[in-house]
Amino acid sequence: MYLYPILTRLEQADLPRLISAPTALARQFSDSTHQVFHCDTVDGSMVLKICDDLVVAKSSFWQVANHLFGADFPKSLTQIHHTHQLLTQHGLYMVPDFVVASRRSFEHQFVCTRLIAGEALTTAPVTETMVIQLAQHIACLHQQTQSTWGNLHKPSYQANEWGGRLHASLSALAAKSKVAIPQALLAHALAQASAVQETEFVPMMLDLRWDQFIRLDKAQETLALIDLDAFVIAPRTLDLILLAYILTPSQYALFKARYTECHYWPDDSVQKSCYQLLLFLMQILGETNLAQWMQSR
Repeated sequence: MYLYPILTRLEQADLPRLISAPTALARQFSDSTHQVFHCDTVDGSMVLKICDDLVVAKSSFWQVANHLFGADFPKSLTQIHHTHQLLTQHGLYMVPDFVVASRRSFEHQFVCTRLIAGEALTTAPVTETMVIQLAQHIACLHQQTQSTWGNLHKPSYQANEWGGRLHASLSALAAKSKVAIPQALLAHALAQASAVQETEFVPMMLDLRWDQFIRLDKAQETLALIDLDAFVIAPRTLDLILLAYILTPSQYALFKARYTECHYWPDDSVQKSCYQLLLFLMQILGETNLAQWMQSR
Protein backbone atom coordinates (compact mmCIF):
# COMPACT_ATOMS: atom_id res chain seq x y z
CA MET A 1 0.00 0.00 0.00
CA TYR A 2 1.37 3.38 -1.04
CA LEU A 3 0.99 6.54 1.05
CA TYR A 4 0.98 10.20 0.15
CA PRO A 5 3.99 12.18 1.44
CA ILE A 6 3.87 14.57 4.41
CA LEU A 7 0.11 14.25 5.01
CA THR A 8 -1.30 12.41 8.01
CA ARG A 9 -3.44 9.30 7.53
CA LEU A 10 -6.56 11.35 8.28
CA GLU A 11 -5.59 14.08 5.80
CA GLN A 12 -5.10 11.63 2.94
CA ALA A 13 -8.20 9.57 3.66
CA ASP A 14 -10.24 11.28 0.91
CA LEU A 15 -7.46 11.25 -1.68
CA PRO A 16 -7.67 8.66 -4.49
CA ARG A 17 -5.81 5.40 -3.83
CA LEU A 18 -2.25 5.37 -5.13
CA ILE A 19 -0.93 2.68 -7.48
CA SER A 20 2.70 3.77 -7.18
CA ALA A 21 4.84 6.01 -5.00
CA PRO A 22 4.31 9.75 -5.68
CA THR A 23 7.12 11.61 -7.43
CA ALA A 24 8.29 14.94 -6.05
CA LEU A 25 8.56 17.68 -8.68
CA ALA A 26 11.31 20.28 -8.55
CA ARG A 27 10.34 23.66 -7.15
CA GLN A 28 10.29 26.31 -9.87
CA PHE A 29 11.52 29.05 -7.53
CA SER A 30 13.34 29.21 -4.20
CA ASP A 31 10.29 30.89 -2.63
CA SER A 32 7.69 28.53 -4.11
CA THR A 33 4.97 28.05 -1.51
CA HIS A 34 4.11 24.46 -2.38
CA GLN A 35 5.75 21.09 -2.50
CA VAL A 36 4.34 19.43 -5.60
CA PHE A 37 3.97 15.73 -6.33
CA HIS A 38 2.91 13.75 -9.39
CA CYS A 39 0.64 10.93 -8.25
CA ASP A 40 -0.56 7.91 -10.21
CA THR A 41 -3.84 6.73 -8.72
CA VAL A 42 -6.68 4.35 -9.47
CA ASP A 43 -8.57 7.40 -10.79
CA GLY A 44 -5.76 8.57 -13.08
CA SER A 45 -2.79 10.93 -12.83
CA MET A 46 -3.04 13.66 -10.21
CA VAL A 47 -1.04 16.61 -8.98
CA LEU A 48 -0.84 17.11 -5.22
CA LYS A 49 0.26 20.51 -3.92
CA ILE A 50 1.07 20.76 -0.20
CA CYS A 51 1.57 24.24 1.22
CA ASP A 52 4.82 25.05 3.00
CA ASP A 53 3.74 27.28 5.91
CA LEU A 54 7.30 28.46 6.63
CA VAL A 55 7.69 29.85 3.12
CA VAL A 56 4.30 31.55 3.29
CA ALA A 57 5.19 33.24 6.59
CA LYS A 58 8.31 34.81 5.02
CA SER A 59 6.70 35.79 1.73
CA SER A 60 6.10 39.48 1.04
CA PHE A 61 3.64 38.43 -1.62
CA TRP A 62 1.43 36.44 0.74
CA GLN A 63 1.79 39.02 3.51
CA VAL A 64 0.12 41.53 1.18
CA ALA A 65 -2.42 39.05 -0.15
CA ASN A 66 -3.48 38.20 3.40
CA HIS A 67 -3.16 41.64 5.02
CA LEU A 68 -4.55 43.82 2.24
CA PHE A 69 -7.00 41.45 0.57
CA GLY A 70 -7.88 39.15 3.45
CA ALA A 71 -6.94 36.18 1.24
CA ASP A 72 -6.59 33.88 4.27
CA PHE A 73 -3.94 31.77 2.54
CA PRO A 74 -3.25 28.87 3.01
CA LYS A 75 -6.56 28.19 4.78
CA SER A 76 -8.27 29.49 1.63
CA LEU A 77 -7.23 26.28 -0.12
CA THR A 78 -10.22 24.65 1.57
CA GLN A 79 -12.43 26.78 -0.71
CA ILE A 80 -10.37 26.60 -3.89
CA HIS A 81 -13.04 24.57 -5.69
CA HIS A 82 -14.92 27.88 -5.98
CA THR A 83 -11.95 29.31 -7.90
CA HIS A 84 -12.09 26.37 -10.29
CA GLN A 85 -15.81 27.00 -10.78
CA LEU A 86 -15.30 30.72 -11.42
CA LEU A 87 -12.66 30.15 -14.07
CA THR A 88 -14.57 27.32 -15.70
CA GLN A 89 -17.68 29.50 -15.98
CA HIS A 90 -16.14 32.88 -16.81
CA GLY A 91 -12.55 32.34 -17.96
CA LEU A 92 -11.35 31.19 -21.37
CA TYR A 93 -8.52 28.88 -20.28
CA MET A 94 -8.74 25.23 -19.37
CA VAL A 95 -7.99 24.70 -15.67
CA PRO A 96 -7.23 21.42 -13.86
CA ASP A 97 -10.22 19.42 -12.68
CA PHE A 98 -10.59 19.82 -8.92
CA VAL A 99 -10.43 16.54 -6.96
CA VAL A 100 -10.13 17.30 -3.24
CA ALA A 101 -8.68 19.89 -0.88
CA SER A 102 -7.77 20.02 2.79
CA ARG A 103 -10.11 20.96 5.62
CA ARG A 104 -9.48 23.97 7.81
CA SER A 105 -8.92 21.73 10.82
CA PHE A 106 -6.05 19.85 9.15
CA GLU A 107 -2.43 20.43 10.09
CA HIS A 108 -1.40 20.60 6.41
CA GLN A 109 -3.15 22.59 3.70
CA PHE A 110 -3.22 21.00 0.25
CA VAL A 111 -5.12 20.63 -3.01
CA CYS A 112 -5.28 17.69 -5.38
CA THR A 113 -6.21 18.16 -9.06
CA ARG A 114 -6.14 16.06 -12.18
CA LEU A 115 -2.96 16.32 -14.21
CA ILE A 116 -3.11 18.36 -17.40
CA ALA A 117 -0.31 17.29 -19.73
CA GLY A 118 1.43 20.10 -21.58
CA GLU A 119 4.59 22.06 -22.22
CA ALA A 120 5.86 24.67 -19.78
CA LEU A 121 5.88 28.12 -21.33
CA THR A 122 9.37 28.68 -19.98
CA THR A 123 10.54 26.60 -22.94
CA ALA A 124 8.24 28.14 -25.54
CA PRO A 125 7.98 31.69 -26.97
CA VAL A 126 4.96 33.82 -26.13
CA THR A 127 3.18 34.44 -29.42
CA GLU A 128 0.68 37.06 -30.56
CA THR A 129 -2.04 34.41 -30.43
CA MET A 130 -1.26 33.79 -26.74
CA VAL A 131 -1.41 37.52 -25.99
CA ILE A 132 -4.79 37.78 -27.74
CA GLN A 133 -6.08 34.80 -25.75
CA LEU A 134 -4.90 36.45 -22.54
CA ALA A 135 -6.62 39.73 -23.44
CA GLN A 136 -9.90 37.93 -24.15
CA HIS A 137 -9.62 35.92 -20.92
CA ILE A 138 -8.91 38.98 -18.76
CA ALA A 139 -11.70 40.95 -20.44
CA CYS A 140 -14.16 38.14 -19.64
CA LEU A 141 -13.09 38.06 -15.99
CA HIS A 142 -13.34 41.85 -15.82
CA GLN A 143 -16.99 41.62 -16.79
CA GLN A 144 -17.58 39.98 -13.38
CA THR A 145 -17.55 43.26 -11.47
CA GLN A 146 -18.33 43.59 -7.79
CA SER A 147 -18.90 46.52 -5.45
CA THR A 148 -16.96 44.86 -2.61
CA TRP A 149 -13.43 43.46 -2.68
CA GLY A 150 -10.97 41.19 -0.87
CA ASN A 151 -11.18 37.42 -0.52
CA LEU A 152 -12.26 35.86 -3.81
CA HIS A 153 -14.85 33.62 -2.20
CA LYS A 154 -16.28 36.19 0.20
CA PRO A 155 -15.24 39.78 -0.62
CA SER A 156 -16.33 41.71 2.43
CA TYR A 157 -14.46 45.04 2.22
CA GLN A 158 -16.39 48.10 1.07
CA ALA A 159 -15.13 50.30 -1.75
CA ASN A 160 -14.37 53.19 0.61
CA GLU A 161 -11.98 50.96 2.61
CA TRP A 162 -9.58 50.40 -0.27
CA GLY A 163 -7.48 53.56 0.08
CA GLY A 164 -6.95 53.21 3.84
CA ARG A 165 -6.00 49.54 3.69
CA LEU A 166 -3.70 50.18 0.71
CA HIS A 167 -1.98 53.01 2.63
CA ALA A 168 -1.46 50.76 5.66
CA SER A 169 -0.05 47.91 3.56
CA LEU A 170 2.35 50.20 1.68
CA SER A 171 3.60 51.70 4.94
CA ALA A 172 4.18 48.29 6.52
CA LEU A 173 5.90 46.84 3.45
CA ALA A 174 8.15 49.87 2.97
CA ALA A 175 9.26 49.69 6.59
CA LYS A 176 10.38 46.07 6.13
CA SER A 177 11.72 46.35 2.60
CA LYS A 178 15.32 45.32 1.92
CA VAL A 179 15.36 47.91 -0.85
CA ALA A 180 15.53 51.49 0.39
CA ILE A 181 12.45 53.43 -0.72
CA PRO A 182 13.22 57.12 -1.44
CA GLN A 183 11.23 59.28 0.95
CA ALA A 184 9.79 61.45 -1.84
CA LEU A 185 8.55 58.40 -3.73
CA LEU A 186 7.04 56.84 -0.63
CA ALA A 187 5.32 60.08 0.35
CA HIS A 188 3.89 60.45 -3.15
CA ALA A 189 2.66 56.85 -3.23
CA LEU A 190 1.09 57.11 0.21
CA ALA A 191 -0.65 60.37 -0.74
CA GLN A 192 -2.02 58.65 -3.84
CA ALA A 193 -3.20 55.70 -1.77
CA SER A 194 -5.04 57.98 0.65
CA ALA A 195 -6.77 59.79 -2.19
CA VAL A 196 -7.58 56.88 -4.49
CA GLN A 197 -11.23 56.00 -4.96
CA GLU A 198 -12.02 52.68 -6.60
CA THR A 199 -15.55 51.55 -7.38
CA GLU A 200 -14.97 48.64 -9.78
CA PHE A 201 -13.52 45.38 -8.46
CA VAL A 202 -12.88 42.22 -10.45
CA PRO A 203 -11.31 38.77 -10.09
CA MET A 204 -7.54 39.20 -10.27
CA MET A 205 -4.71 36.68 -10.25
CA LEU A 206 -2.12 38.46 -8.11
CA ASP A 207 0.78 36.29 -9.30
CA LEU A 208 -0.11 36.17 -12.99
CA ARG A 209 2.96 35.20 -15.02
CA TRP A 210 3.46 33.15 -18.15
CA ASP A 211 5.04 30.34 -16.15
CA GLN A 212 1.65 29.71 -14.53
CA PHE A 213 0.46 28.36 -17.89
CA ILE A 214 1.22 25.27 -19.94
CA ARG A 215 0.81 24.90 -23.70
CA LEU A 216 -1.55 22.10 -24.69
CA ASP A 217 -1.40 22.26 -28.45
CA LYS A 218 1.49 23.63 -30.51
CA ALA A 219 -0.58 24.07 -33.66
CA GLN A 220 -3.45 25.94 -31.98
CA GLU A 221 -1.25 27.48 -29.25
CA THR A 222 -3.89 26.52 -26.70
CA LEU A 223 -2.97 27.22 -23.07
CA ALA A 224 -4.14 25.92 -19.71
CA LEU A 225 -3.89 27.87 -16.44
CA ILE A 226 -2.60 25.54 -13.75
CA ASP A 227 -1.94 27.69 -10.66
CA LEU A 228 -5.09 29.14 -9.10
CA ASP A 229 -4.04 29.91 -5.51
CA ALA A 230 -3.72 33.69 -5.66
CA PHE A 231 -7.04 34.96 -7.00
CA VAL A 232 -8.66 37.86 -5.14
CA ILE A 233 -11.22 40.55 -5.87
CA ALA A 234 -9.22 43.71 -6.60
CA PRO A 235 -9.45 47.03 -8.45
CA ARG A 236 -9.51 46.50 -12.22
CA THR A 237 -6.83 49.15 -12.69
CA LEU A 238 -4.39 47.23 -10.48
CA ASP A 239 -4.77 44.16 -12.68
CA LEU A 240 -4.04 46.13 -15.86
CA ILE A 241 -0.95 47.75 -14.31
CA LEU A 242 0.37 44.31 -13.36
CA LEU A 243 -0.13 43.12 -16.93
CA ALA A 244 2.06 45.94 -18.19
CA TYR A 245 5.01 44.32 -16.40
CA ILE A 246 4.29 40.83 -17.70
CA LEU A 247 4.04 41.83 -21.36
CA THR A 248 6.56 43.48 -23.66
CA PRO A 249 5.59 46.94 -24.99
CA SER A 250 4.41 45.49 -28.31
CA GLN A 251 2.51 42.68 -26.54
CA TYR A 252 0.89 45.22 -24.21
CA ALA A 253 -0.25 47.32 -27.18
CA LEU A 254 -1.79 44.22 -28.76
CA PHE A 255 -3.36 43.23 -25.43
CA LYS A 256 -4.90 46.68 -25.03
CA ALA A 257 -6.26 46.69 -28.59
CA ARG A 258 -8.01 43.35 -28.11
CA TYR A 259 -9.16 44.08 -24.55
CA THR A 260 -10.83 47.34 -25.59
CA GLU A 261 -12.88 45.53 -28.23
CA CYS A 262 -15.17 44.45 -25.38
CA HIS A 263 -14.16 46.56 -22.36
CA TYR A 264 -13.19 50.19 -21.84
CA TRP A 265 -9.69 51.10 -20.64
CA PRO A 266 -9.55 53.04 -17.34
CA ASP A 267 -7.39 56.08 -16.65
CA ASP A 268 -4.70 55.00 -14.14
CA SER A 269 -2.96 58.35 -13.67
CA VAL A 270 -4.32 58.96 -10.16
CA GLN A 271 -3.10 55.65 -8.72
CA LYS A 272 -0.29 54.39 -10.96
CA SER A 273 2.64 55.16 -8.63
CA CYS A 274 1.11 53.61 -5.52
CA TYR A 275 0.06 50.50 -7.46
CA GLN A 276 3.51 50.18 -9.03
CA LEU A 277 5.15 50.46 -5.62
CA LEU A 278 2.73 47.93 -4.16
CA LEU A 279 3.59 45.38 -6.86
CA PHE A 280 7.31 46.00 -6.38
CA LEU A 281 7.12 45.51 -2.62
CA MET A 282 5.11 42.33 -3.16
CA GLN A 283 8.04 41.03 -5.23
CA ILE A 284 5.64 40.07 -8.00
CA LEU A 285 8.46 39.38 -10.47
CA GLY A 286 11.37 39.35 -8.05
CA GLU A 287 12.68 42.73 -9.23
CA THR A 288 15.28 44.60 -7.15
CA ASN A 289 15.83 47.81 -9.17
CA LEU A 290 13.15 50.13 -7.87
CA ALA A 291 14.00 53.10 -10.11
CA GLN A 292 13.78 50.96 -13.22
CA TRP A 293 10.54 49.37 -12.02
CA MET A 294 8.85 52.73 -11.44
CA GLN A 295 9.90 53.98 -14.88
CA SER A 296 8.59 50.94 -16.71
CA ARG A 297 5.47 51.30 -18.88
